[in-house]
Amino acid sequence: MRLSKNLAQGKGNLMAGRCAMKIGIQVKEVNNTSDGQRIDNFLIKTCKGVPKSRIYRAIRSGEVRVNSGRVRADSRIYLGDKVRIPPLNARNPVRKTSKGVSQSWSIPIVHEDDHVLVVNKPAGLAVHAGTRHDYGLIEIMQDRMGQDGQLQLVHRLDLETSGCLLLAKSRKMLLKMHSDMASRQHLQKQYKALVRGNPKSERMDICIPLGKTKSTDHRVKPDQNGRDSHSILQVEHHYENSSLLRIDLITGRMHQARVHCSELGFPIAGDQRYGDSKFNKCMESYGLNRLFLHADRICFFDHDDLPVTVNIPLPEPLLNVLDLLQTTVQTNFG
Repeated sequence: MRLSKNLAQGKGNLMAGRCAMKIGIQVKEVNNTSDGQRIDNFLIKTCKGVPKSRIYRAIRSGEVRVNSGRVRADSRIYLGDKVRIPPLNARNPVRKTSKGVSQSWSIPIVHEDDHVLVVNKPAGLAVHAGTRHDYGLIEIMQDRMGQDGQLQLVHRLDLETSGCLLLAKSRKMLLKMHSDMASRQHLQKQYKALVRGNPKSERMDICIPLGKTKSTDHRVKPDQNGRDSHSILQVEHHYENSSLLRIDLITGRMHQARVHCSELGFPIAGDQRYGDSKFNKCMESYGLNRLFLHADRICFFDHDDLPVTVNIPLPEPLLNVLDLLQTTVQTNFG
């Protein structure tokens, strides 16, 4: 169902606010970020903390209106449309990112144009807020760039992974990037990882389908009925009982690099979920206090379909670990 467009000049510049606690009726004007979005997804994003069941009930009952008319959940909204949002109770109201929190994290911008930016995500920072995190990188960056910076994550990195993270400045660019990712050719992500052991093959092409477990700790396991997952592992350097790998993710499944390495018998250093506790303990003696997984390169096509490559070298703490491995004798882990 296509709703009427309102393309009058000067409209579409209001920002989509967030429902926190129970507030009165709101009327939001659709901006560039939400142009073409489904109304249900718009409300889910706008009204953080409101149960989805309540949002869909409000749509079905006609409490939600677009340009004074009733809509279906799959209806699209467009630039300048007026969305009426009824009073909704937020189960978990979103907390604003404090100025102190925003400034406490160093998040360098390593590439930026009018449509995207690439940041160097630090280890230990979640990419977005959730049940375990009051804030994430995306909230911090939105706060730093002000209300005009409607940034959206193109992809994700694990909490303890550092390196290249791509953000889109508009919904239109986000959709382009997602389309490029689906092609598996126009957006490429490369990682560096230190693993236990010395692979006999210098190059390993891994295709192991992955699925989520039913546990509450967000684990992933090999599953023949799961989603196809493809990684290419290349040995860059052998140490006595460990190796530095380059990992190219052809697909981008949750914990893919970590699970694939573990399944091959080469768990990543510092991995508390899929790793080897004895190996991790030894690596702590070399100064490693995090997961040794770093997104060092990302290649994509920009708004004009011109190729862009961004490189972020290993952070100094990880380089120091490699220096020590180069000059000392390691424990044999069998």
